[in-house]
Amino acid sequence: MDNTDYQILKNKILLQPTVYREVDKNEIVAVDETHYRVGNAVVEFSPEMAEDMDRFVGLKNGQSKLAQDSYGDSGVANLRNFFSQARHKRNEKIVLVADTETKSITGVHQTPKHLIPPEAFFNFAEMFMDKNRYEPDAIDFGQGSEISIRMHSLDPQIMSFAKGDDFISDGVWMNWTPVEIAVGNYYERLVCRNGMTQVTQNRQMHIDSLDDEPRVRMLLGNSNSFLRQNLALMLKNAQLAIETQASVRELGLGAKILQHSGIEPEMVAKLIPYKENVERYEKAGYPINSEGLAMAVSDMTVWDEFNVLTAFASHNKVWRNHDIRRTMLMTQSVNFLNRKRDIRKQYNVYESAL
Repeated sequence: MDNTDYQILKNKILLQPTVYREVDKNEIVAVDETHYRVGNAVVEFSPEMAEDMDRFVGLKNGQSKLAQDSYGDSGVANLRNFFSQARHKRNEKIVLVADTETKSITGVHQTPKHLIPPEAFFNFAEMFMDKNRYEPDAIDFGQGSEISIRMHSLDPQIMSFAKGDDFISDGVWMNWTPVEIAVGNYYERLVCRNGMTQVTQNRQMHIDSLDDEPRVRMLLGNSNSFLRQNLALMLKNAQLAIETQASVRELGLGAKILQHSGIEPEMVAKLIPYKENVERYEKAGYPINSEGLAMAVSDMTVWDEFNVLTAFASHNKVWRNHDIRRTMLMTQSVNFLNRKRDIRKQYNVYESAL
């Protein structure tokens, strides 16, 4: 993307309406499974945004669906409103983002300090690129509520950590929502021989106000070396992950990451066979407490597990394209890769079976 293409796309995005409104959380009253009253208007929330509202008021996954199935619209509305009132804090704010075509709520952001206009985001991104010698690769605009810019270094390096699997260094992504600007690394690597690549984004820093001068200065002045350090750590841990079988406990950590993202248990079990591995060790007479599972070798490498997590974050058909859960799951996946490995493994039921 050259500068002309960037300016054309930027101006096109800025001309599109961005519909968001800051409201007191107490103004949002549930009507049924997917509708809320906001002030004097009844608006539709997408199913994902209704789930976000459930999390904000303290409802766990599935509780609203259970109330809906058991008691209908009035039951789920009463449950949501009860939890909302019980957890309401004085002057607590929420930003609602609407799709300009469907008029439904497609973004929910909790307790902002200051709203950040998209024009200010582009100004900040351009200062970042000028300061740290980056230029844009791509811009993505999501339904008036999210803008992402991927950028690469003008002094690029390609660092290989495994045969046929290159990471392109110095890649940075910057993401805007009305309430914050987030910055992190992105890692691009080959995933098959036909040249197909996958981008892994790892959120590292964020600011929720451009008036926060110390954090703005930090991002503009020190983030380049900080992000490069992250890349070096990522490469080191990727090499280790390829060479290391995951412990059964590590499979459990991956399964928890997926569960906390709201993925159904049946899907989690298909992606990461945690329970299957636990049952195999239990049947063989090994301890299945936390310490025992940390010493038990699973049938997946750490790298296999990382790939499952990131592939779901990138390509699943369950979430909409710009669902914030994709970014959150991607970041949790990288955190999983970078955690200290369970290296005290002493028994392997799979070797015994050979």
